[in-house]
Amino acid sequence: MDLFSRVDLSKPPARRFGVSVGSEIEDAFRSRLAPLSGHLQAVELDLLFFSRAYWPIAPNPSCAAIFNHALNDFQILLKSLWDGDGRTAARTSRSLFEHLVNYKHVAGEADGAERYDAHIAITRQILARTKKRLPLLRSTPMRRELHRKAKLDRESRSEQAALIRKYGPNFARDWAKDNLRERARKVGHESDYDTYRLLSQITHGSTGGTMGTVSNNAGRTVHRLGPSFELAALSYPEGISFFRDLCQHINSSTPIHDGRIVSTLNSLTAGWGTFKEACEWIDRNLWPDSPPPPPVAILAIYPNGRTRWFLWEPSLGLIVPGMPQQDLGWIEENAKGYMNFKPDGTFSGDGEGRPITVRVLDVQLSITPTAKWVPAEAILQKKSASGPSDTFRS
Repeated sequence: MDLFSRVDLSKPPARRFGVSVGSEIEDAFRSRLAPLSGHLQAVELDLLFFSRAYWPIAPNPSCAAIFNHALNDFQILLKSLWDGDGRTAARTSRSLFEHLVNYKHVAGEADGAERYDAHIAITRQILARTKKRLPLLRSTPMRRELHRKAKLDRESRSEQAALIRKYGPNFARDWAKDNLRERARKVGHESDYDTYRLLSQITHGSTGGTMGTVSNNAGRTVHRLGPSFELAALSYPEGISFFRDLCQHINSSTPIHDGRIVSTLNSLTAGWGTFKEACEWIDRNLWPDSPPPPPVAILAIYPNGRTRWFLWEPSLGLIVPGMPQQDLGWIEENAKGYMNFKPDGTFSGDGEGRPITVRVLDVQLSITPTAKWVPAEAILQKKSASGPSDTFRS
Protein backbone atom coordinates (compact mmCIF):
# COMPACT_ATOMS: atom_id res chain seq x y z
CA MET A 1 0.00 0.00 0.00
CA ASP A 2 1.02 3.62 -0.50
CA LEU A 3 2.19 4.74 2.94
CA PHE A 4 1.11 8.31 2.23
CA SER A 5 -2.31 7.64 0.71
CA ARG A 6 -3.88 8.12 4.15
CA VAL A 7 -2.45 11.63 4.71
CA ASP A 8 -5.07 14.36 5.07
CA LEU A 9 -4.22 16.70 2.18
CA SER A 10 -6.79 19.27 3.33
CA LYS A 11 -4.23 20.39 5.90
CA PRO A 12 -0.85 22.02 5.15
CA PRO A 13 2.20 19.86 6.03
CA ALA A 14 2.90 22.01 9.10
CA ARG A 15 -0.35 20.75 10.64
CA ARG A 16 0.37 17.11 9.82
CA PHE A 17 3.79 16.93 11.46
CA GLY A 18 5.56 18.05 8.27
CA VAL A 19 4.46 14.99 6.27
CA SER A 20 4.09 15.83 2.56
CA VAL A 21 2.98 13.77 -0.40
CA GLY A 22 4.39 13.26 -3.91
CA SER A 23 5.12 16.49 -5.75
CA GLU A 24 3.09 18.57 -3.28
CA ILE A 25 6.06 20.67 -2.12
CA GLU A 26 7.61 21.07 -5.57
CA ASP A 27 4.33 22.19 -7.17
CA ALA A 28 3.61 24.72 -4.42
CA PHE A 29 7.18 26.07 -4.54
CA ARG A 30 7.33 26.45 -8.31
CA SER A 31 4.02 28.29 -8.38
CA ARG A 32 5.68 30.93 -6.21
CA LEU A 33 8.61 31.18 -8.64
CA ALA A 34 6.41 32.00 -11.64
CA PRO A 35 7.60 35.65 -11.75
CA LEU A 36 11.14 34.42 -12.40
CA SER A 37 10.28 32.04 -15.26
CA GLY A 38 10.89 34.65 -17.97
CA HIS A 39 14.35 35.48 -16.62
CA LEU A 40 15.19 31.78 -16.38
CA GLN A 41 14.19 31.12 -19.99
CA ALA A 42 16.21 34.13 -21.18
CA VAL A 43 19.32 32.84 -19.38
CA GLU A 44 18.94 29.35 -20.84
CA LEU A 45 18.55 30.70 -24.38
CA ASP A 46 21.40 33.23 -24.20
CA LEU A 47 23.68 30.67 -22.58
CA LEU A 48 23.11 28.27 -25.49
CA PHE A 49 24.41 30.80 -28.01
CA PHE A 50 27.18 32.04 -25.71
CA SER A 51 28.57 28.55 -25.07
CA ARG A 52 28.45 27.55 -28.74
CA ALA A 53 30.35 30.69 -29.64
CA TYR A 54 32.96 30.01 -26.96
CA TRP A 55 34.27 26.55 -27.85
CA PRO A 56 36.03 27.49 -31.12
CA ILE A 57 37.88 30.41 -29.52
CA ALA A 58 38.74 28.98 -26.06
CA PRO A 59 42.18 30.34 -25.03
CA ASN A 60 43.57 26.86 -24.23
CA PRO A 61 42.38 23.30 -23.46
CA SER A 62 42.44 24.01 -19.71
CA CYS A 63 40.06 26.95 -20.07
CA ALA A 64 37.75 24.84 -22.24
CA ALA A 65 37.73 22.01 -19.67
CA ILE A 66 36.95 24.37 -16.79
CA PHE A 67 34.17 26.08 -18.73
CA ASN A 68 32.76 22.62 -19.43
CA HIS A 69 32.70 22.01 -15.66
CA ALA A 70 31.11 25.40 -15.01
CA LEU A 71 28.48 25.12 -17.73
CA ASN A 72 27.30 21.71 -16.56
CA ASP A 73 27.36 22.72 -12.91
CA PHE A 74 25.36 25.85 -13.66
CA GLN A 75 22.63 23.73 -15.26
CA ILE A 76 22.61 21.58 -12.11
CA LEU A 77 22.42 24.72 -9.97
CA LEU A 78 19.35 26.04 -11.77
CA LYS A 79 17.56 22.70 -11.53
CA SER A 80 18.37 22.27 -7.85
CA LEU A 81 17.24 25.82 -7.05
CA TRP A 82 13.90 25.34 -8.79
CA ASP A 83 13.51 22.01 -6.95
CA GLY A 84 14.26 23.68 -3.62
CA ASP A 85 17.21 21.29 -3.26
CA GLY A 86 19.42 23.63 -1.25
CA ARG A 87 22.04 21.04 -0.38
CA THR A 88 22.83 20.35 -4.03
CA ALA A 89 22.60 24.06 -4.80
CA ALA A 90 25.11 24.88 -2.05
CA ARG A 91 27.59 22.24 -3.20
CA THR A 92 27.26 23.38 -6.81
CA SER A 93 27.64 27.06 -5.93
CA ARG A 94 30.81 26.14 -4.09
CA SER A 95 32.10 24.37 -7.21
CA LEU A 96 31.24 27.39 -9.38
CA PHE A 97 33.48 29.56 -7.21
CA GLU A 98 36.32 27.08 -7.78
CA HIS A 99 35.67 27.10 -11.54
CA LEU A 100 35.72 30.91 -11.59
CA VAL A 101 39.03 31.11 -9.76
CA ASN A 102 40.60 28.22 -11.67
CA TYR A 103 39.55 29.61 -15.06
CA LYS A 104 41.11 33.00 -14.39
CA HIS A 105 44.21 31.28 -13.03
CA VAL A 106 44.87 29.02 -16.03
CA ALA A 107 43.91 31.77 -18.48
CA GLY A 108 46.53 34.08 -16.97
CA GLU A 109 49.38 31.68 -16.11
CA ALA A 110 50.85 29.29 -18.66
CA ASP A 111 52.39 27.16 -15.90
CA GLY A 112 48.98 26.82 -14.23
CA ALA A 113 47.38 25.69 -17.49
CA GLU A 114 50.16 23.16 -18.05
CA ARG A 115 49.79 21.71 -14.56
CA TYR A 116 45.99 21.56 -14.91
CA ASP A 117 46.22 19.57 -18.16
CA ALA A 118 48.92 17.27 -16.80
CA HIS A 119 46.90 16.33 -13.74
CA ILE A 120 44.74 14.02 -15.86
CA ALA A 121 47.45 11.38 -15.34
CA ILE A 122 46.80 11.48 -11.58
CA THR A 123 43.08 11.02 -12.19
CA ARG A 124 43.78 8.02 -14.40
CA GLN A 125 45.98 6.42 -11.76
CA ILE A 126 43.31 6.86 -9.10
CA LEU A 127 40.70 5.42 -11.44
CA ALA A 128 42.94 2.44 -12.19
CA ARG A 129 43.26 1.65 -8.48
CA THR A 130 39.57 1.86 -7.56
CA LYS A 131 38.48 -1.80 -7.66
CA LYS A 132 36.61 -2.25 -4.38
CA ARG A 133 33.12 -2.45 -5.93
CA LEU A 134 34.01 -4.65 -8.92
CA PRO A 135 32.82 -7.87 -7.20
CA LEU A 136 29.30 -6.45 -7.52
CA LEU A 137 29.56 -7.20 -11.25
CA ARG A 138 29.03 -10.57 -12.85
CA SER A 139 32.15 -12.54 -13.74
CA THR A 140 32.49 -11.53 -17.41
CA PRO A 141 31.90 -7.76 -16.92
CA MET A 142 34.20 -7.85 -13.87
CA ARG A 143 37.04 -9.45 -15.86
CA ARG A 144 36.55 -6.90 -18.62
CA GLU A 145 36.67 -4.03 -16.13
CA LEU A 146 39.76 -5.46 -14.40
CA HIS A 147 41.49 -5.71 -17.78
CA ARG A 148 40.59 -2.11 -18.59
CA LYS A 149 41.90 -0.86 -15.25
CA ALA A 150 45.13 -2.85 -15.59
CA LYS A 151 45.74 -1.27 -19.00
CA LEU A 152 44.98 2.18 -17.60
CA ASP A 153 47.39 1.56 -14.72
CA ARG A 154 50.22 0.59 -17.10
CA GLU A 155 49.65 3.62 -19.29
CA SER A 156 49.45 6.21 -16.51
CA ARG A 157 51.89 4.89 -13.89
CA SER A 158 55.10 6.11 -15.54
CA GLU A 159 53.46 9.38 -16.56
CA GLN A 160 52.40 10.04 -12.97
CA ALA A 161 55.91 9.26 -11.68
CA ALA A 162 57.44 11.68 -14.20
CA LEU A 163 55.00 14.44 -13.22
CA ILE A 164 55.72 14.01 -9.51
CA ARG A 165 59.45 14.23 -10.23
CA LYS A 166 58.80 17.41 -12.20
CA TYR A 167 56.33 19.18 -9.91
CA GLY A 168 56.98 17.58 -6.53
CA PRO A 169 55.03 15.12 -4.32
CA ASN A 170 52.18 17.58 -3.64
CA PHE A 171 51.16 17.34 -7.29
CA ALA A 172 49.53 13.99 -6.54
CA ARG A 173 47.15 15.79 -4.18
CA ASP A 174 46.42 19.01 -6.10
CA TRP A 175 47.26 20.28 -9.57
CA ALA A 176 47.78 23.90 -8.49
CA LYS A 177 50.95 25.22 -6.92
CA ASP A 178 49.05 27.68 -4.69
CA ASN A 179 46.03 26.85 -2.53
CA LEU A 180 42.58 28.06 -3.58
CA ARG A 181 42.59 31.05 -1.24
CA GLU A 182 45.87 32.31 -2.65
CA ARG A 183 44.67 31.78 -6.22
CA ALA A 184 41.45 33.65 -5.37
CA ARG A 185 43.51 36.55 -4.01
CA LYS A 186 45.64 36.70 -7.15
CA VAL A 187 42.63 36.84 -9.50
CA GLY A 188 40.66 39.35 -7.40
CA HIS A 189 38.12 37.13 -5.62
CA GLU A 190 39.53 36.95 -2.09
CA SER A 191 36.40 38.75 -0.80
CA ASP A 192 34.28 35.75 -1.90
CA TYR A 193 36.39 33.20 -0.05
CA ASP A 194 34.33 33.34 3.16
CA THR A 195 31.24 32.49 1.09
CA TYR A 196 33.15 29.53 -0.28
CA ARG A 197 33.99 28.45 3.26
CA LEU A 198 30.34 28.74 4.29
CA LEU A 199 29.20 26.61 1.36
CA SER A 200 31.91 24.09 2.22
CA GLN A 201 30.11 23.32 5.50
CA ILE A 202 27.64 21.20 3.49
CA THR A 203 30.28 19.43 1.39
CA HIS A 204 32.36 18.50 4.43
CA GLY A 205 29.41 17.44 6.59
CA SER A 206 29.99 20.08 9.26
CA THR A 207 27.33 20.77 11.90
CA GLY A 208 26.49 24.10 10.29
CA GLY A 209 25.75 22.32 7.03
CA THR A 210 22.46 20.97 8.40
CA MET A 211 20.78 24.38 8.18
CA GLY A 212 17.32 24.05 6.70
CA THR A 213 16.93 20.41 7.71
CA VAL A 214 17.21 20.70 11.52
CA SER A 215 15.16 22.89 13.84
CA ASN A 216 14.23 23.19 17.50
CA ASN A 217 10.53 22.78 18.21
CA ALA A 218 9.20 23.00 21.76
CA GLY A 219 12.59 22.05 23.14
CA ARG A 220 12.96 19.04 20.84
CA THR A 221 15.27 18.74 17.85
CA VAL A 222 13.35 17.99 14.67
CA HIS A 223 15.22 16.48 11.69
CA ARG A 224 13.72 16.92 8.24
CA LEU A 225 14.21 14.60 5.28
CA GLY A 226 13.91 16.54 2.04
CA PRO A 227 14.78 19.92 0.54
CA SER A 228 16.60 22.65 2.45
CA PHE A 229 14.94 25.86 1.35
CA GLU A 230 17.18 27.83 3.70
CA LEU A 231 20.27 26.65 1.82
CA ALA A 232 18.53 27.22 -1.52
CA ALA A 233 17.91 30.87 -0.57
CA LEU A 234 21.54 31.21 0.50
CA SER A 235 22.94 29.61 -2.66
CA TYR A 236 20.79 31.44 -5.22
CA PRO A 237 22.64 34.79 -5.47
CA GLU A 238 26.07 33.29 -4.79
CA GLY A 239 26.10 30.54 -7.41
CA ILE A 240 24.50 32.67 -10.13
CA SER A 241 26.90 35.55 -9.40
CA PHE A 242 29.97 33.28 -9.57
CA PHE A 243 28.87 32.01 -12.97
CA ARG A 244 28.00 35.56 -14.11
CA ASP A 245 31.52 36.70 -13.17
CA LEU A 246 33.00 33.84 -15.19
CA CYS A 247 30.91 34.73 -18.26
CA GLN A 248 31.84 38.39 -17.82
CA HIS A 249 35.54 37.49 -17.76
CA ILE A 250 35.19 35.32 -20.87
CA ASN A 251 33.23 38.10 -22.61
CA SER A 252 35.96 40.66 -21.92
CA SER A 253 38.97 38.43 -22.62
CA THR A 254 37.87 36.63 -25.81
CA PRO A 255 36.49 37.76 -29.19
CA ILE A 256 32.92 36.80 -28.21
CA HIS A 257 31.90 40.29 -27.00
CA ASP A 258 28.30 39.26 -26.33
CA GLY A 259 26.97 41.06 -23.27
CA ARG A 260 23.49 39.52 -23.39
CA ILE A 261 24.33 36.56 -21.14
CA VAL A 262 25.78 38.87 -18.47
CA SER A 263 22.68 41.07 -18.64
CA THR A 264 20.22 38.18 -18.36
CA LEU A 265 22.23 36.66 -15.50
CA ASN A 266 22.10 40.01 -13.72
CA SER A 267 18.32 40.06 -14.13
CA LEU A 268 18.05 36.56 -12.73
CA THR A 269 20.28 37.47 -9.78
CA ALA A 270 18.11 40.50 -9.08
CA GLY A 271 15.18 38.12 -8.56
CA TRP A 272 16.72 36.83 -5.34
CA GLY A 273 14.12 38.64 -3.22
CA THR A 274 11.29 36.76 -4.95
CA PHE A 275 13.14 33.48 -4.62
CA LYS A 276 13.96 34.05 -0.95
CA GLU A 277 10.36 34.93 -0.11
CA ALA A 278 9.17 31.73 -1.81
CA CYS A 279 11.65 29.67 0.24
CA GLU A 280 10.57 31.30 3.50
CA TRP A 281 6.86 30.89 2.66
CA ILE A 282 7.09 27.19 1.97
CA ASP A 283 9.30 26.62 5.02
CA ARG A 284 6.63 28.19 7.22
CA ASN A 285 4.07 25.80 5.75
CA LEU A 286 6.32 22.77 5.97
CA TRP A 287 8.00 22.79 9.37
CA PRO A 288 5.61 21.06 11.82
CA ASP A 289 3.64 23.19 14.26
CA SER A 290 4.56 20.70 16.99
CA PRO A 291 7.26 18.02 17.20
CA PRO A 292 6.27 14.86 15.30
CA PRO A 293 5.47 11.98 17.68
CA PRO A 294 8.08 9.21 17.50
CA PRO A 295 7.23 5.60 16.59
CA VAL A 296 5.70 3.76 19.55
CA ALA A 297 5.98 0.12 20.67
CA ILE A 298 2.54 -1.48 20.99
CA LEU A 299 1.86 -4.69 22.92
CA ALA A 300 -1.24 -6.48 21.64
CA ILE A 301 -2.76 -8.99 24.08
CA TYR A 302 -5.35 -11.31 22.53
CA PRO A 303 -8.31 -12.91 24.40
CA ASN A 304 -6.54 -16.31 24.55
CA GLY A 305 -3.56 -14.69 26.31
CA ARG A 306 -1.29 -14.66 23.24
CA THR A 307 0.82 -11.55 22.82
CA ARG A 308 2.31 -9.83 19.80
CA TRP A 309 4.39 -6.68 19.37
CA PHE A 310 3.81 -3.90 16.82
CA LEU A 311 5.44 -0.62 15.91
CA TRP A 312 2.94 2.21 15.52
CA GLU A 313 3.53 5.37 13.43
CA PRO A 314 1.04 7.91 14.84
CA SER A 315 1.79 10.53 12.17
CA LEU A 316 0.79 8.19 9.36
CA GLY A 317 -1.83 6.09 11.13
CA LEU A 318 0.05 2.91 10.22
CA ILE A 319 1.26 -0.09 12.20
CA VAL A 320 3.65 -2.97 11.46
CA PRO A 321 4.64 -6.17 13.29
CA GLY A 322 7.82 -5.73 15.32
CA MET A 323 10.39 -7.97 16.97
CA PRO A 324 11.69 -7.15 20.48
CA GLN A 325 15.45 -6.86 20.63
CA GLN A 326 15.46 -8.80 23.92
CA ASP A 327 13.21 -11.10 25.95
CA LEU A 328 10.25 -9.01 27.11
CA GLY A 329 8.19 -11.79 28.70
CA TRP A 330 8.28 -10.06 32.05
CA ILE A 331 6.82 -6.92 30.51
CA GLU A 332 4.03 -8.94 28.90
CA GLU A 333 3.11 -10.57 32.23
CA ASN A 334 3.24 -7.28 34.10
CA ALA A 335 1.04 -5.68 31.45
CA LYS A 336 -1.54 -8.44 31.85
CA GLY A 337 -1.53 -7.87 35.61
CA TYR A 338 -1.82 -4.14 35.07
CA MET A 339 -4.89 -4.70 32.86
CA ASN A 340 -6.53 -6.98 35.50
CA PHE A 341 -6.65 -10.10 33.32
CA LYS A 342 -8.03 -13.45 34.56
CA PRO A 343 -5.62 -15.60 36.58
CA ASP A 344 -4.94 -17.79 33.51
CA GLY A 345 -3.86 -14.72 31.48
CA THR A 346 -7.00 -14.51 29.32
CA PHE A 347 -9.95 -12.14 29.02
CA SER A 348 -13.44 -12.48 27.58
CA GLY A 349 -12.92 -10.04 24.73
CA ASP A 350 -15.51 -8.55 22.39
CA GLY A 351 -16.34 -11.74 20.50
CA GLU A 352 -14.31 -10.68 17.48
CA GLY A 353 -10.95 -11.84 18.78
CA ARG A 354 -9.52 -8.34 18.78
CA PRO A 355 -6.64 -7.63 21.16
CA ILE A 356 -6.28 -5.12 23.91
CA THR A 357 -3.46 -2.83 22.85
CA VAL A 358 -1.06 -1.22 25.29
CA ARG A 359 1.55 1.41 24.47
CA VAL A 360 4.85 0.40 26.09
CA LEU A 361 7.46 3.11 26.56
CA ASP A 362 11.22 2.67 26.35
CA VAL A 363 11.06 -0.51 24.23
CA GLN A 364 12.96 -0.84 20.95
CA LEU A 365 11.53 -3.02 18.19
CA SER A 366 13.07 -4.12 14.91
CA ILE A 367 11.08 -4.67 11.71
CA THR A 368 11.65 -7.81 9.65
CA PRO A 369 12.26 -7.32 5.90
CA THR A 370 8.97 -9.05 5.02
CA ALA A 371 6.77 -7.11 7.48
CA LYS A 372 3.99 -5.01 5.93
CA TRP A 373 2.58 -1.74 7.15
CA VAL A 374 -1.20 -1.79 7.60
CA PRO A 375 -3.78 0.77 8.78
CA ALA A 376 -3.51 1.20 12.54
CA GLU A 377 -7.20 0.50 13.10
CA ALA A 378 -6.62 -3.07 11.95
CA ILE A 379 -4.91 -3.69 15.30
CA LEU A 380 -5.86 -0.84 17.62
CA GLN A 381 -9.31 -1.01 19.21
CA LYS A 382 -12.19 0.43 17.20
CA LYS A 383 -13.20 2.79 19.97
CA SER A 384 -9.69 4.19 20.02
CA ALA A 385 -8.23 3.75 16.50
CA SER A 386 -6.19 6.92 17.02
CA GLY A 387 -4.25 5.28 19.85
CA PRO A 388 -3.81 2.25 22.08
CA SER A 389 -6.00 1.38 25.03
CA ASP A 390 -3.50 2.37 27.70
CA THR A 391 0.12 3.17 28.41
CA PHE A 392 2.58 0.96 30.25
CA ARG A 393 6.18 1.85 31.03
CA SER A 394 8.73 -0.95 30.88
